[in-house]
Amino acid sequence: MASLNTLRTKFGIVLSIIIGLVLVAFILGDQLSMQSRRSEIPEDKTVMTVDGQEIKASQYAQYQETFRDANISDDNKSDYAYQTAVYNAFTKEALEQVGLGVAEADIKSYAKVYSQRVAEMYRMYGISGDQMEMMVQNQWIANLPTIGLNLGFEKFTAAYSAANYVNRLEVEDALRNNAATFNGRYMMVPYSAMPEVTVSQEEIDAYYEENKRENPSYGARTLRYVTFEIEPTEEDMAEVEKQIMAADQAVKEANGDSNAIKQAVRAIGGKADTYKKFENVDPKVQEAIKAKKNYGPVLEDKTWSASYLISDVTVPASYEFEVVEAANIIEAKELAEEVKALGGDFTKLENAVDVATDSRQMVNMSESDAKNFIGAKVGDIFTYTYNHKPAVVKITKLGDKERFVLTADVEKSVKASALTNNNIVESVEKFIAEAGNTAESFNDAANAAHYQVLVSMANRNDYVAMQGRTRGVRGITNSRNIAVWAYNAQVGDIKSFHGENVINVVMVTDIDNNKYMAKNDKAIETVLKRDKNYAAIESQLAMDAAIEGAVNGTFADVKFSINSVDGRYEPSLAGAIASTRQTGVETKVKGSAGAYVFVVDAINGEVDPATIETERTPEMTKRESAMGREAVDVLGSKVKVEDFRGEGEI
Repeated sequence: MASLNTLRTKFGIVLSIIIGLVLVAFILGDQLSMQSRRSEIPEDKTVMTVDGQEIKASQYAQYQETFRDANISDDNKSDYAYQTAVYNAFTKEALEQVGLGVAEADIKSYAKVYSQRVAEMYRMYGISGDQMEMMVQNQWIANLPTIGLNLGFEKFTAAYSAANYVNRLEVEDALRNNAATFNGRYMMVPYSAMPEVTVSQEEIDAYYEENKRENPSYGARTLRYVTFEIEPTEEDMAEVEKQIMAADQAVKEANGDSNAIKQAVRAIGGKADTYKKFENVDPKVQEAIKAKKNYGPVLEDKTWSASYLISDVTVPASYEFEVVEAANIIEAKELAEEVKALGGDFTKLENAVDVATDSRQMVNMSESDAKNFIGAKVGDIFTYTYNHKPAVVKITKLGDKERFVLTADVEKSVKASALTNNNIVESVEKFIAEAGNTAESFNDAANAAHYQVLVSMANRNDYVAMQGRTRGVRGITNSRNIAVWAYNAQVGDIKSFHGENVINVVMVTDIDNNKYMAKNDKAIETVLKRDKNYAAIESQLAMDAAIEGAVNGTFADVKFSINSVDGRYEPSLAGAIASTRQTGVETKVKGSAGAYVFVVDAINGEVDPATIETERTPEMTKRESAMGREAVDVLGSKVKVEDFRGEGEI
């Protein structure tokens, strides 16, 4: 204390200044640290816009989190997150405006139907009443985030499908198209036999302007890509084989010790979990068991397989029982002895207990569970870990006996090692560095490295989440990430995408932002030449006309569903024949390869008028189903979505 007083006295002013500076430095340092931490917080970027409303990354992450534990594919999780964003920002309000909103009463009403449906499903699997109630409740909670969205779509689908109406003539046409066949004769004048006609650029341009609205563009992106296969090397193959053979040797040394066998198999990623019906086991494994041998190890299609028999029993397929839960294992054992002394009658116990009834199936039963039931007879009483609690069980009924086996199974694919993957990634990075940002430089880099360049197209329809549609770039499996990136990339952008056992390096080499499909002069010229040729010959077309180059032929059994007539691919001709209502009438058709005139001589399989009314309802149901499938796409087409999600957010 004296020393401190001396310091204060002699150096009071200096010390105060030093302390002050230290405090200032501490405060500034803390502020800078806080600023640094704040600067490390990722930007809450816009990942989507829905009718101009921005969806931030934080909000989209919440939608993703909702489905994180759902038992659906990653692609479906992404779809649900996307649909939830669109629903909350647009669809929900749009449905409310037309009287199709989802109210609380709708959800409560649906809850009853949902519970009955799920309970019936669980009942089929033999789930008991107490368990079922809890499982149904958990299932409802898990699906609650999508209930409103699904009900909204269901309401719209029902309303949209209700607009369906099928009149008598449509039913008759549908029946006729299925039943009727047509026989007859035709005469064809090939366009190739006619004088050459010319088409001007002005005519081509005029045709395009007149018809372009029938061919809207969806923002096509031209992509060039190179695929790097991720294949295991010989060293990788040898390493996996070494592991498999070591496990096989460990199994042999176990001399039938089930725990040692399971440990050896699980050490290399194998399984030894539950009993299976012998009849459901792979036939090759069945043969090995019958021969009292193990199956494998064998290598087929880069996958090692082996099965080691642990147990082979013929026992009841099911066990029904009464069960009483206990506070601990000591109490369970005492209770078991007491109830045995009372002849198995739980009602005679001195202290009343809650007795439940339940059942277990031998199939999918673990070895530890099976040990309690194998060999049990009706009336047997034993302690058992029931729903993770000690309990006393009394067997009340046994199912028919079947053969079950417990095997320790290995199925290990030979995959590229971390070193191999790293080498491939280095090759990819080197290629990207040399590929530049033009189609020419991309091709040059690929040629120098001896990689094949492939070309594909992607447009908005390749990644927008629509029911029943596979998203992705054509030619590349599991490539919706590529389609999304391409739709938001610029010409010259290049990126690598990891797929299953491949890395695709993709460059956007062209973007078509036209409102309509690009004008194809050659295709339009072909159409216009066909039209001119047909116009020149139409007035002369007749079955008995003598026209130079004409070809005569017959047709038989032509139906509405076919596109060829007498071996010629002519959908227009086939459609005209199948639409004929009267025999003996000459009809002219502008075909793809020539001008036709035909006569139907016989119509077979006409519709019985009595069936028209009876088939009307099925036809309406069929159309309602088709309209129902279209409904979600129709609703989705009403909203403008800009998608800026990147890899990992999709």
